[in-house]
Amino acid sequence: MSRSSPPTDNWTTGAGGPGGSPRRAPPGLAAEAGVFASLVLLWGVAWWIGRIQEYAPHASLWFPPAGLTFAAFLVLGRRAVPPVAVAAALVTLSLGTVYDRPFPVRALVESGVLFAMAHVGAYGLGAWTLRRYGAGRSVPVLVTAYLLVAPASALLAAVGGISALVVTGVESAEAGPGILLPWWLGDFGAVVALAPALALALERFARAAGVPVRDDVSATARLAPPLQGPSRLPLKLAGCALPLLLSLGVIRVTGPTALPPGFLVFFAIVPLMWIAYTDGARRTFWAVAGLSVAIAGAGALLGPGDHTTTYQFAMIVLAGSAYFGLSVPALYLDNVTLRRLATTDALTGAMTRSAFLEAASREIDRARRFRTPLSLLAVDVDRFKTVNDTHGHPVGDAVLAEVGRRLLRELRASDALGRLGGDEFAVLLPMADLDAARETAERLAAALRNLPVAGGKRELPVTASFGVAQAEPAGETPEALYERADRALYEAKQAGRDRVVASSR
Repeated sequence: MSRSSPPTDNWTTGAGGPGGSPRRAPPGLAAEAGVFASLVLLWGVAWWIGRIQEYAPHASLWFPPAGLTFAAFLVLGRRAVPPVAVAAALVTLSLGTVYDRPFPVRALVESGVLFAMAHVGAYGLGAWTLRRYGAGRSVPVLVTAYLLVAPASALLAAVGGISALVVTGVESAEAGPGILLPWWLGDFGAVVALAPALALALERFARAAGVPVRDDVSATARLAPPLQGPSRLPLKLAGCALPLLLSLGVIRVTGPTALPPGFLVFFAIVPLMWIAYTDGARRTFWAVAGLSVAIAGAGALLGPGDHTTTYQFAMIVLAGSAYFGLSVPALYLDNVTLRRLATTDALTGAMTRSAFLEAASREIDRARRFRTPLSLLAVDVDRFKTVNDTHGHPVGDAVLAEVGRRLLRELRASDALGRLGGDEFAVLLPMADLDAARETAERLAAALRNLPVAGGKRELPVTASFGVAQAEPAGETPEALYERADRALYEAKQAGRDRVVASSR
């Protein structure tokens, strides 16, 4: 799910950065065994949590191991098969104790093996499909793919798991169809709501242990970064919890009504979307996971009832809506990038010609309205064609880049530097009359003159000529102002270069 590299090569270890070059050094056996043992233990704890929330045999409000399994395959790939299979098989052996039924040991072993195969196969295939077809996609496409793969994987796991129980005699064939829907919804809800956050946590844990991981989820999270400004995350989280608490209270007080109070939980979508729009993907993943835990906890407190299915669908709908909401910060980031590309010259860091003329037009209008001075400098690098012809275009580019860097360093925050083409620059100086602009030009010329630029195996002296013009009090077009500064620049060139000439109007 990363833009930067194909999923098959997107492996990193604790020594490498996310999304960077693949590091194939094998981890220590002890480190890998520790991660796998932790995954088995965590899977067992997750199964126990799901067991507490069962409202019918094999049917939980959600099934956290499904989310953990999907996350493990996203992060570890095929390395997740042994720990997940072992955990799934082991918990199946406890079904006799859990349901107080004397199942034969052989039946439990067989059902454990078959259940592990079905569970691993369904979610392993789902994670592989998402990595295979989600790599390099935009956030809306990734979310759509995820919300298609998750229910399909959960359905396949439910059908396979029930079949394993029926074939081995642990569950009757007549009971199978009745279990399918709640089993599927429990798995589906956990995968959608928990897997992204669990994948981030598992990736960090495994990388810290030195185990190679896939960074697809964290790379995807970087596509939707948080917006700048105050987060107010506690307020948003409180807003997510309020509808759930209200729903829980109404159900406790009034019981079933014509309109099930469980639907009140859907109002959490407003603060949850607020988080998705402003706090980025990582916090959104954790907010969705936290809200789903709260919803599952509320369902466990209330016990079986009409609210059970409502809460399951709420968990799924809220998660899906929040993930689609991540398109907003992703789009904002794309727009910022496109705007920067459209307005900033990549080589020098100066504004592009069109952006500079637009800024000049605004400043000229402001200077006219408030009757403040405004000046413009026309700048041309001396003998730049000779540099290109003698040392080559790469050296010429290095000279231009250094010129842009030095000019920007010397200018005020309110000034504007533009590259109008080739070696031609222009500087806009608000609140500067002709004398102040001439002094600024002399300072800029000295900044260029006193520091040669490295060009291949030698240092090249760099000088520039400056033309200075002050805007007319009545206003004028940016082109007219630049033309007067350019005429002064021509005079500076004719007078021997490396000098400043002010326009006489």
